[in-house]
Amino acid sequence: MAKAHATVHGAVSLVNAIANQKGATLGIELKVEATVETSLGKGIIIESENKSLSSRLINKTIEKIVSKKDLEQNKISIKLDSEIPTGYGLKSSSAISSAVAMACAKIFKPKLTDQQILLAGVDASIESKVSITGAYDDACSCYYGGFNVTDNAKKKRIHFEKAPSNLVAVIFIPKNRKRGNLKN
Repeated sequence: MAKAHATVHGAVSLVNAIANQKGATLGIELKVEATVETSLGKGIIIESENKSLSSRLINKTIEKIVSKKDLEQNKISIKLDSEIPTGYGLKSSSAISSAVAMACAKIFKPKLTDQQILLAGVDASIESKVSITGAYDDACSCYYGGFNVTDNAKKKRIHFEKAPSNLVAVIFIPKNRKRGNLKN
């Protein structure tokens, strides 16, 4: 019986990494909170007000952190509370996978590094097909905050800067989520 909590923030893209695997992102204040509780039994229960959150992504993230043996011996309940609207480029998937990975790591693998926790969410994003690039740039700004420039192919942070405390981002949420043709 254990309980852990993790809070991770959203982000916005400054330079999209799809073209050449180099991306730049900025963390924002909107946040997602994950609470993980274990009890006797088996299985994963996801509790969230937003039904569009990807249970496939959450399950994959848990599998990246929690061993098969621990999955067999624990019922894992995940409660997600998110301020980040999904489907508008505010990195909700990266924030969710990072928060779930961090909360699970606190219980099952407390010695994991930030990079290992971050990569668990990135790999889960690729495997559950919620991301084309693995969104390493997105995940870095969600996890660490500030400005992050990354090489997504090498999964490396090239540059990091804290954002000025007086910086304000105004985010316009359109009526629909159509993104057009990504290949173009």
